[in-house]
Amino acid sequence: MSHNEMYEAALKPPRTATQRVLYTTWIALGLSILIGLAWAEPFSAKLFSLLIANGVSPLLIKFVAVPLVMTLRAVLAVESVGYAYHRFFQHVGFFTRTAQVFRKNQKFHWVHHMIIYPIGRVYKRHVAYVPSEEGSWSWVIPGLIVALLFALTNGFNFASAVFIFAMWAWAQLVINKTHSRFHEIDHPWSKSAYFQKLEQIHVLHHWDQRTNYTIVHPLMDQLFGTYLSPATHAAELQIALDDHDLTVSDLINWRYLLVEATPAERAAFVSSAQRHPRSVRKVGLLLNLLEERMSTHPDDAHARDLRNKAESLLRTIGKDPAQVKATI
Repeated sequence: MSHNEMYEAALKPPRTATQRVLYTTWIALGLSILIGLAWAEPFSAKLFSLLIANGVSPLLIKFVAVPLVMTLRAVLAVESVGYAYHRFFQHVGFFTRTAQVFRKNQKFHWVHHMIIYPIGRVYKRHVAYVPSEEGSWSWVIPGLIVALLFALTNGFNFASAVFIFAMWAWAQLVINKTHSRFHEIDHPWSKSAYFQKLEQIHVLHHWDQRTNYTIVHPLMDQLFGTYLSPATHAAELQIALDDHDLTVSDLINWRYLLVEATPAERAAFVSSAQRHPRSVRKVGLLLNLLEERMSTHPDDAHARDLRNKAESLLRTIGKDPAQVKATI
């Protein structure tokens, strides 16, 4: 992928007004249906009544069938709510631009992508996973809200208890553990072919953060048009792991920092850049890409503005832009 292609890939994909309406409608309708099925699917109660009427033990239904169904519903809830939350509340978008509470949440995820686990040689480490916030409250609080709302609408009973426990177990013991091991080396799952495929899918999420939001199965991404398959994006995987160039996510995040970030967010970058020299190198790569863009597209005012802001940012942290570019 050339620098011009990468620059254009980082821009919002062009869609007609009709396409935007249809796509937004599909996302809202599809997620609503999935969450609704997880919340109050109408089929199992009728099935259980029919089974009991035909002689199946009520105890078997209560202590085997009901927990099984509630566990499946909990998995569906975590996958659908988690997809929506990760996509719309943890990455740059409408909600993170308009509400401070979501903007703070997005900042923690930005740190995960750009500072702690950027694409390249430090994406995976020999040490345990390092979270971007203490306690991971940005995920705990939504989980508690979902659990409370489910109990309030479905009653405080055995079935609700199973649902809430299963939801916690799937989120914490499956999804969180899997994501942690994406960023670790030499763990018990590393030789699993399925895990290796999931790992490649997640690398592509770090390559382009507008894709591959799910962790343990790509179904949600496939349903809602955000899936990048490792089978058809081998070149991107190689660039991401080589650590010699920028990624689409780099361009999205640096553009956010240069154009939209608050003074506090910029100050946080200046502080972190002094501890993480790779951040300075990334700005140098960005400058080279923008100058190449300006040489082939001299009328691109946005690229020129980004170049000027990137040079100003380097000067803010005491770096000479010319020297930084010369070391790339």
